[in-house]
Amino acid sequence: MKRTVLPVLSAAAVLAAAVFAYDAGRGPRTAVAADVPAGTSGVVVDGLGKVTGTPDVLRATLGVSVHGAQVSNTLAKANDLQRRVAAALAHSGVAAKDLQTSDVRIDQDYNNKGRPDGYRVTETLTAKLRNLAKAGQALTYAVTVGGNDAQLQGVSFDLEDNAALLGSARDQAFADAKAKAQRYAELSGRTLGDVQLISESTAPLAPVTFGVSGSAGRGAVADSPVPISAGSQDVSVSVTVRWSLN
Repeated sequence: MKRTVLPVLSAAAVLAAAVFAYDAGRGPRTAVAADVPAGTSGVVVDGLGKVTGTPDVLRATLGVSVHGAQVSNTLAKANDLQRRVAAALAHSGVAAKDLQTSDVRIDQDYNNKGRPDGYRVTETLTAKLRNLAKAGQALTYAVTVGGNDAQLQGVSFDLEDNAALLGSARDQAFADAKAKAQRYAELSGRTLGDVQLISESTAPLAPVTFGVSGSAGRGAVADSPVPISAGSQDVSVSVTVRWSLN
């Protein structure tokens, strides 16, 4: 947690205030402290700004998982199904730049007695769907094309077009910091001077995620579009500002 930091005198100033001068005729006396050196007087505060927006992108992880007796035949089937899934997404309006292979695996499969039982080929891709109104239908169509070997492993929402939201969050963060600084200046009998330093940090957006595990059959999803609710997402900015004090 960030804390408001009030200025402290430099070590030299503290020593100057504490040093004693010696007068031979009168004994030791406390010396008068010199003026605080320039640059040591100020106030440093943190400000926070947070605004809420609606996610504009859905990322889905989906693909196929195929079992077979021979590696070559199993891989060929998985490749064909994965191409169909990708083509289905493209048919639903997903651009080629928004489709990316995320995993390809070939594993030995085992039966319930722990004995080798053929091979399993898993191919996964990540799709970025920008039309949220049709995202549910697009996912349903892709999984339907993949048949019983299709998998929808999970989706997450993101907010890519957040420039305007970040601008509003910055305004709020600076206003928050300035209000705190003005109050500290009043409490200390001073007034705010010039801004000497501004340091910003933005919190990374946490994707809103939910998952679907296992395989989905053709008949189960053909007439049932995946329900999609984007919800909301926060954009936050924190800023540290230092003012001089008059």
